[in-house]
Amino acid sequence: MSIGQVIKDRRIEIKLKQEAVAEMMGVTVQTFSKWENERTEPKASQVAKLAEILELSEGEICRGQRLTSKLDPLEFMQKVASNNALLNDVTITSILYRCIEDQEKFLAKQDEAIKKLHGFSADDISNLPPEVEREAKFKKEILDDAEDLQRM
Repeated sequence: MSIGQVIKDRRIEIKLKQEAVAEMMGVTVQTFSKWENERTEPKASQVAKLAEILELSEGEICRGQRLTSKLDPLEFMQKVASNNALLNDVTITSILYRCIEDQEKFLAKQDEAIKKLHGFSADDISNLPPEVEREAKFKKEILDDAEDLQRM
């Protein structure tokens, strides 16, 4: 595969027109078309924005190769959850750090999940009023206990 092919395949996959991506990128349709047809490549300064628009990693664009999994997403999550029960948190975090290309995006998504589940972000924990902080710690302890029971 090539850079242009990765860009074109992903754009089609997420049902965007060349015009739409070009507009979001702030380039002409002709420029974007040249990227897809491999007559030119996006500048390094444009790759991050293009990756965000196409929901790809910068590495996938730069390598001209998609990182695809042959596993069904549910099957993958079940396997990871099962394996995580056999590993400590430091080992899991170390593996994540090495394998996740966009660590900042991972942390942002993780924080979104914390906000959705608990109503505050991980960064807010140190700024919470004492009574809310106690409740948050209590909820975390309950969740930890529940996970421990599930592992038994």
